[in-house]
Amino acid sequence: MGNNHQLCTKVNAEQCIYRLTYTEKINNADLPHTEQQLSDTFCLLFSISGSGLLTLNDQRWRLKHLTLYTMMPGETFMLKTEPYQKHELYLFRFQMYTPQGQNIEEVSTEHARSLLNVWQFIDISSIEHIHSLLSDMTAEWQKPESISFFRSQTLFQQLMMQLFTLHKEDICDTTHALFKTKQYIDQHSEEPLSLTSLSHMAGISANHYSELFKKHFDVSVTDYITKKRLARAKQLMAKGHAKLKDIAQDIGYQDPYYFSRIFKKKTGITPSAYMKSRQRKMAAYGHSILGQLTPIHIIPYAAPLHPKWTAHDFEHYAEEIPIHLSAHRINEHAEANLQQLKEAQPELIIANDHVTEEEKQVLKTICPVHFVPFTQLDWRAQFRQTALFLNETREAEEWLLHYEELVIQAKKACLIDHPPRTVLPLRIFQDQLYLSVNRTMSEVIFHDIGLLPAFQNDGQLIEKKISIHSIQQLDPDAIFLLLHKEPKTIAFYQKLKQQEAWQNLKAVTQQAVYPLASDPWREYTAASHQRVIQDLLSFFP
Repeated sequence: MGNNHQLCTKVNAEQCIYRLTYTEKINNADLPHTEQQLSDTFCLLFSISGSGLLTLNDQRWRLKHLTLYTMMPGETFMLKTEPYQKHELYLFRFQMYTPQGQNIEEVSTEHARSLLNVWQFIDISSIEHIHSLLSDMTAEWQKPESISFFRSQTLFQQLMMQLFTLHKEDICDTTHALFKTKQYIDQHSEEPLSLTSLSHMAGISANHYSELFKKHFDVSVTDYITKKRLARAKQLMAKGHAKLKDIAQDIGYQDPYYFSRIFKKKTGITPSAYMKSRQRKMAAYGHSILGQLTPIHIIPYAAPLHPKWTAHDFEHYAEEIPIHLSAHRINEHAEANLQQLKEAQPELIIANDHVTEEEKQVLKTICPVHFVPFTQLDWRAQFRQTALFLNETREAEEWLLHYEELVIQAKKACLIDHPPRTVLPLRIFQDQLYLSVNRTMSEVIFHDIGLLPAFQNDGQLIEKKISIHSIQQLDPDAIFLLLHKEPKTIAFYQKLKQQEAWQNLKAVTQQAVYPLASDPWREYTAASHQRVIQDLLSFFP
């Protein structure tokens, strides 16, 4: 194993109590696993065969055969498997407890992290009969008999025992060491980093380290270091005060001319041009604001970002926006967000007028604020008003022309190339079905595109419970399904799919149940509606 003991942390998890709460065999990544879902329990994901990607929070990992991945409560994860390949993965959700005298208490996430992280990315090929153990446990869990529940719990304890004894003396294998060196790059990208020093940390040769890094993370070591440095450079340039020479040195380049060449090669523009485009120190506050700015090529200094709640914006703009405000549910972290803005001292704030009166008063004390009328104006009017305020009307009108061209393309695909179909927008939360028509569904899908609702609708927004019997009576040609990605809802959906009433629906038999992601389908901006239509085109190719 070499010298990778430098990266190991000895832990003892044998005193904890483990209770299995859910099991699932995944042959191909399907709804809900194809979108970021929030975990409310500890999770073990065993990859037996197949290939693809696991997105854990904001990090992507290539799935490996016979490898274990761990997830904590509050973390988000998503699977993307390669099409036309055989895949076999097993997901186990569980709870952790620890004896405290005569009582039993839940183990905190932070304490559990130190216990479970040693299993992250470990090779499970040496676990005896691992395949049959995982398969039997999942099969027992799905049986209705109470004794099967007990058997599945017993098998789970056997699995935990196998993990305790796996690599007992040296649990940190090469894969875990690679993960740690990647973390080191993330935290020290401005330092002189070489293949030699990183491979020494991992305890393997430089050539072997380089090959493994590329294989695991789908990017070379050098390109990854460059990516992290340029992301940091963009954040520094967004602040607008430092000189290019100082920025180059701050991110690890002693030669500013070399930095400029690398920046131009990777981004397509010079550092000077990028700095000019970021001169306005602007903040986006509240939901459905950032998507009104990016179409007119404005990247704010601060904005709400989260790998699940704002998945698209997080993926595309997280590295360019220095201040990440919390986007974890509306108003949940308003106080912390306002404090961040006070410290950031922006020159202008673009905010949604749906924020509370208390938030409005605080925002006005920071700097000038433009409140976008969210309820009074439709998304086009909001977009035009915001662009006018920022002197970007020409950019906005050009973007809207492109949007109308996309609408025409979608109409052709949905109404001309295919027979007109009736659509039922369905939302599932916990154990309840809802007929769900929000502003995006009403204005973009039913009005702009002209798809036919499978129910009586006069343009009103709808959010009401609906039974499977009512869905049978409507018998839509297609179902647009928005499934909340939390464990209780997922478990209900798995049971729903087994019901004969669901299986006999026309939309189900014709494979016309189309999954909707909250981002973009529950957002209400110019950018999100463009992505909604792109989704629609993928439904009706």
